[in-house]
Formats: sequence, structure tokens, C-alpha cells
Amino acid sequence: MAESEPASGRRKGTLRLGFSTGTAAVAAARAALRFWRTGTRPPTVAVRLNAGYYLPVPIADGGRTERETWASVVKDGGDDPDVTHGARIIARLRCLPGLETGNPGPMDCDSEVGPGHGGANGRSANPLICLVGGKGVGRVTKPGLPVVPGEPAVNPGPREMMTINLREELLRCSGTGPPPYHSIIPWNPPAVPHVLMGEQPGDWVIEVEIEVPDGERLAQHTLNPRLGVLGGISILGTTGLVRPFSHAAYEETIQAELSVARSNGCRTVVLSTGGKSERHAREYLGSWPQEAFVQVADFFAFSVREARRVGCSGVVHSVFFGKAVKMAQGHEYTHAHKNRMDLGSLAALCRDGGHPGELCDEIEGANTARHALEILLREGAMELVLQVAEGAAAASWRIAEEGMSVRLLLFNHDGRLLADVRRP
Repeated sequence: MAESEPASGRRKGTLRLGFSTGTAAVAAARAALRFWRTGTRPPTVAVRLNAGYYLPVPIADGGRTERETWASVVKDGGDDPDVTHGARIIARLRCLPGLETGNPGPMDCDSEVGPGHGGANGRSANPLICLVGGKGVGRVTKPGLPVVPGEPAVNPGPREMMTINLREELLRCSGTGPPPYHSIIPWNPPAVPHVLMGEQPGDWVIEVEIEVPDGERLAQHTLNPRLGVLGGISILGTTGLVRPFSHAAYEETIQAELSVARSNGCRTVVLSTGGKSERHAREYLGSWPQEAFVQVADFFAFSVREARRVGCSGVVHSVFFGKAVKMAQGHEYTHAHKNRMDLGSLAALCRDGGHPGELCDEIEGANTARHALEILLREGAMELVLQVAEGAAAASWRIAEEGMSVRLLLFNHDGRLLADVRRP
């Protein structure tokens, strides 16, 4: 099985791990906060990832003025370089009094202060955090994405990481407080796209503006314009890491995990498309052994054939709607760059089901499969959702040459089970 290692080093024949744009943005923000608090720019910061462990990230540069503190990180995609590999991601940080705060003095950090409690001057350790989309960060304009229209294109994973890391950084200081606020003028919500996180209202505010100087140009080489993310790139990352996407290496990994599953007595394996769909399947299936769960990404057909080859008697797919649509359409590899989403077949199902033409047109013109699903759920057209799930399960059964049982769990993005179908 191919292995990945951090940028600090690798063994011969392994692939080097990278970090996401979300991790880069969080590292820059955490460095800027430490710079403001201590007066020294750190050469490296340890970013707490959503999985709970830390990743050291080098800080490229930074600076301080009376109005803000900033730091930057160069995004490192490891051995899976994409268009954002090498992009400079800047966090500009401003600490400001809240709207109801008077003229405060310096913040007194106290390492014994826990979340939600005041320091020596009564200021909360959990300020309101305002995350601002600056130059080169896209703005969401269409539905169907994890971020609502009008907000900066910073996905939920990086938002959560940003909140955790800034709060943790505040609690690192011991005894000596940072300089005063960047301004004594009370904070007001900015006119540019932003999102508020943390305590609301806060008696003080950390405003973090993320900037990608070359982001607008880079976004032209992504799916962002087609998805309605305008003005720059998206700040992404569920785990915070970028795993090298060598097809041969990923196929080796799938083969190794299936071999482990069979060696541990698993006759049926759960094939998920990623960490989130696997988590939903684990919660739904209960006490299945850990070895039975295999993340297969977009290698749908390959994993089914390999499961049959190693002697499995059944597979359970755990998928979201977009992957299910592609599976039902007969795509053996479901990555967006290889097989773009075509909602025409879904609209055809809608017409065949006797639904109004306006609904069918709305489905065909949906921004994403997730958007199409939202429309179907809004209209109560669950029979179409079930048809997609059944079509995907049937496609898997055909690939297995009817040699295994096939079950498909279709989840909504909030974790709700939409369909549980079986073949034969």
C-alpha cells in the first residue's frame, strides 16, 4: 500500500502529503494572531486539524501596522499539485471592540481561562469571529453548495478549523497580554462578503480577512465559474490534508484495504466515497467491524471488481446524490474532471414521471447535483431520488456480474438517510 508523509520527509517510493487551502488560511490567521499578541512573527505554527491532531505549517512572511497584523502561507499540495499549489494565502487580522464595548485597554490573556469565561478585564476568551472573503477568494452566487449564496467561498471544514485554532491560540498566552486593539472604534460588519462565527454578540471581535492575490486567475482553471463561485478560488478542506492522487497508488490502497477486510473475516465490505459518507454509514450500520469500511473515492467500478476478486459476497455503497447520479448513468469513474455532471438524464426521469415541465427544466438547469436534490426534496419527489439510488445499485450489480449482493445507502449532506436499496 502506498503511503503519504508530511513535507518534512519521506521514505523512498512514497508520496508526500500536502495541506489544503483551508489549512493554509488557518495557519496564516493563527500566525497573525500570535504575531499581534507577542510582537514576534512565528516561523512555523502547528495547526489543529479537524481530525484532532496537529500539522506544522511554515509561515512565509508577515507584518504589523497600527491597523492590522498579517501573515502568509504558501500552499503546498505535496505530490498532488493542483492549480492552487504554490499560491500565496494571506490572513489579515484585526482585533476590535464590539459594538457595545467602550474604550478598553489591552486584553489580559490567562492560560487558566476556559472558553466562555472572562479574563482579568472581563473580556471573553471566545470573541465573535468575522471571516471576510478578501481579494482572490470567491463569492458564492448559486445554491447547491455547502455555503449559502452571498457568503465567501470558505467551506464548513475550514470555518470550523479557523474558530478552533483562533480560540486555542488565545488560550496559549500566559500572564502577559497582547498590545491594545488595532482600533478603539467599535467594529461594524463589513460591506464585503463575510460570515460570523463564535459568540454573538461578542464584546470584542477578531476580524480575519483571507486574501489570495492570484486567486481570480487561478479560479479560471477550476469549476468555480460554472458553479457560480465568482471572483476567486474556494477555500477548501475537510481533513485539512491533501493526499496524493496517483491512480495507481489509490488503487493499491483499495486493494490492500480489501485484503485486510477479507483477512479479518469480512464477507461484506462498505465502500464509501470519502470520510463523511463513511461516517454516516458507520452511524447507520452500528456495530460493523472497522475493517469492513473502505474509502474508494471515485474508483467505483474498480473497487466493486476488486471486492469480488478477493472473495467478498456483498458490497454496501455509501454515497451522496451526485455520485449516485453518475453511478446510475454508468460512469465507472466518478471524478468531476473526468465525468462532468449531466442532469439531463435526471430531468428525463422527471418528465417520464409526469412532473410539470417547469420542474423538469429547473432540474436540468440546476447548478449542482446537490442543488437538484434540494429541488426534488422541496417538491416531495422522493420517487425520483429512489429511482436514482436503484439505478446506481443496479449499475454496481452489473459490474459485479451479478456475483455479489449489492446494497446502496444514499445520504443527504446533513446525514439523513434518503434511500436504502438492495440488488438482487
